[in-house]
Amino acid sequence: MTLAIPLPSHAVAVKRLPNGLRYVVLEDHAAPVVSLQIYVRCGAVNETDASAGVSHFLEHMIFKGTDRLDAGKIAQVVERRGGSINAATGTEMTHYYVDMPSDSLDEAFEVLTESVLRPAFPPEELEKERRVILEEIKRRNDNPESDLWDAFLETLYRETPYRRQVIGTAASIAAMPRDTLFRQHHDYYVPENMVVVVAGDLRRATVEKKIKLAFGAVPARTAPARPPLVEPAPSNTVLKFISRPAQQAHVAVGFLGPTLQDPEQVAMDVLATALGGGQSSPLYQILREQKRAVWSVGASFLTHAGSGVFGIFAECPPEKARSLSNEIYFILDDALGNGLPPEALARAKAQLRSAWLFSQETYHGQAAQWGFYTILDRPQLARNYLKELDKVTLADLHRLLLACFQRRELSGAVLLPETSGGDAPRPAAP
Repeated sequence: MTLAIPLPSHAVAVKRLPNGLRYVVLEDHAAPVVSLQIYVRCGAVNETDASAGVSHFLEHMIFKGTDRLDAGKIAQVVERRGGSINAATGTEMTHYYVDMPSDSLDEAFEVLTESVLRPAFPPEELEKERRVILEEIKRRNDNPESDLWDAFLETLYRETPYRRQVIGTAASIAAMPRDTLFRQHHDYYVPENMVVVVAGDLRRATVEKKIKLAFGAVPARTAPARPPLVEPAPSNTVLKFISRPAQQAHVAVGFLGPTLQDPEQVAMDVLATALGGGQSSPLYQILREQKRAVWSVGASFLTHAGSGVFGIFAECPPEKARSLSNEIYFILDDALGNGLPPEALARAKAQLRSAWLFSQETYHGQAAQWGFYTILDRPQLARNYLKELDKVTLADLHRLLLACFQRRELSGAVLLPETSGGDAPRPAAP
């Protein structure tokens, strides 16, 4: 059962230490739990071909011991108190967190900060994790939808590093020396490149003091320059066809959108939801209910610090796959020519508002929202997302569709199943 937590009623501020570290403390006493989260602006975009996957490899190694804590101790400290500790690596950031009963905040704080700031990279643990990651890569390569996703990003991002696979490649991970992990940690795990968020049953002054003691002594250093993340407008569109053993066809098409700093960011969320959010959306009603061309279809806007991407994703019978991008084009063109109805705007706003509020039900969710937007330099959205949502109009959606879609053919990828035996595919969509 999820324990619902009220949204903070007090003003929330992002504060900064002299060495550049940013932090947010959310005090609320509705439930005796806390969430401590550390965000580092280090991900796949900060890698080269030779170091592909190092940020994810580094994330695996963070909990494998420090000079003071061995790998087993780290998990024991958290789990014996009924807490959980985990991490995730993305395209632009790595996210570490501990969720604990509030009377164990001291232990949680010590374990997570020690692990993130001072990992030891024990050689024997490194080789274990190398094997784990190579197995993850193998499983990923056996998943046809991973091929679809990679091909989709490669057609949209031709110059910027958003095309990179977070997990890396078998070749890069197998050959990666321990020194590469040391360098990535040294270069990117610096105060100006990190955000600490603590939310829950705590005393703000006490937690702020702990943050200053733990992180304030870390020397200020400048992180490497960020790579160019604004994708140039493409001169042509590309639809890539790939073939893999699969039961059904999959299609992923779309176009580039604004950066996170663009004021239209929230309106892009609304546009995606209005066109493809749920069974009442035009994409679902036309392609699934009327034309019986897909099993499932939806749209979303993928937020990045640089160029975002508006994506439409569908699963369909193989015989429908080659023409599906044209069908999607006509739906977008109709929305551009005739406009979306007011009920589509109202529905999209209601869906996004509900999703936002649900994401804030826990202290973990509140901390994650602040961490995500702050590490990408737009913390005001964590506070004002719903206000920005209320401002979006049908005219905004039309303007965005005109600017981004431009009545151009859609770029993306189509995955067609190989006819290689195995389970028979499902019959055509009813």
